[in-house]
Amino acid sequence: MQYRCVNYIFARDFKPWLICITVFCTFITGLEADAENFLSRWDQTLFDRIYDSPPHQEPIWTGMEGISRLGDYRGVMGASILLLAYGNESHRETGKLLSSAYMGAGIITYSMKRLIGRKRPLDETLGNPAMPSGHASITFSVATILGYRYPKWRIPLYIGAGLVGFSRVYLGRHYTSDVVVGAAIGTATGVFVWHNRATLLKWEF
Repeated sequence: MQYRCVNYIFARDFKPWLICITVFCTFITGLEADAENFLSRWDQTLFDRIYDSPPHQEPIWTGMEGISRLGDYRGVMGASILLLAYGNESHRETGKLLSSAYMGAGIITYSMKRLIGRKRPLDETLGNPAMPSGHASITFSVATILGYRYPKWRIPLYIGAGLVGFSRVYLGRHYTSDVVVGAAIGTATGVFVWHNRATLLKWEF
């Protein structure tokens, strides 16, 4: 009962063009967020409130660093490889779907990063542009796939993905819109992979 609304949304037939619309809208959002307009001003204000307001004490900062690392692609890749190599049939299927989702989200995300080229809010030494957030796209793609596999855990999974996104803003690595766009890409990619799982699971990798 408590998940009826969320389950209803995710149980509806997925149209393949939805991911195209999502990517297009998020791309336009990314371009607008880097321009001098109300969206960029709102984005900067929200970033300032999140980054400046909380006390950046060592335990909290360290905790946020740990949460942020959950969105690192290397951890997700390692978990997928372990599932594929040592899991039972169900685990291997999950590993294939996770690999497809985070790789798809990663390709879209890093292509958009290069096209948009938005600067980081504070740290310019991170090596790639800010928009969209790779950590957000990866964690939301993973949360979507695991949410389909284990529906009872869907809400906690999305809360965890949201915390990863929040940590990226808290640590000064991203603007809020970077995280929102990354989350949209990850979710759309995860939904797309799940609704095409019959084809993807036939692949040998």
